Amino acid sequence: MSSPISPACAPFEPLPSRRQVMAAGAAGLALAALPAGAATPPALAELVARLTEGAAPERAGIALDIPQLVENGNSVDVAIRVESPMTEADHVRWIHVIAEKNPYPDVARFHLSPRSGRAEIRATLRLATSQKVAAVAALSGGGYVMADADVVVTLSACIDGG
Repeated sequence: MSSPISPACAPFEPLPSRRQVMAAGAAGLALAALPAGAATPPALAELVARLTEGAAPERAGIALDIPQLVENGNSVDVAIRVESPMTEADHVRWIHVIAEKNPYPDVARFHLSPRSGRAEIRATLRLATSQKVAAVAALSGGGYVMADADVVVTLSACIDGG
């Protein structure tokens, strides 16, 4: 009479290969790095529409000076200049900088007045990864102007979400 095979004597199952174990571990680390409930970051157009309350900004009268290739995302120099006479009747109210793939895409906001003299700012940003950076300026007449640039980052910053 033949006896049934016990589970301890079941046919041999091969162990996963080293490559399969490494791939599974890398996938697990990638999932663990995502914040809980992380969603796809909003598109640049959505972020700009939120700032401008749905108005379409013009792509003239503003210059965004940022390097196209950055070695270290922890320190990225940016200069923004808006053509404006900066008088009481015609001036720039604020300039907002957006980095669409940063954990917090609203990078900076600079408030200006006619007493500022010039609508020009310089700052140092942190960029999480290669992405599009945009500058949006609100004009005293109610209009908006915008400029954007693609930036390639070789060493990312903001990995910890802050």
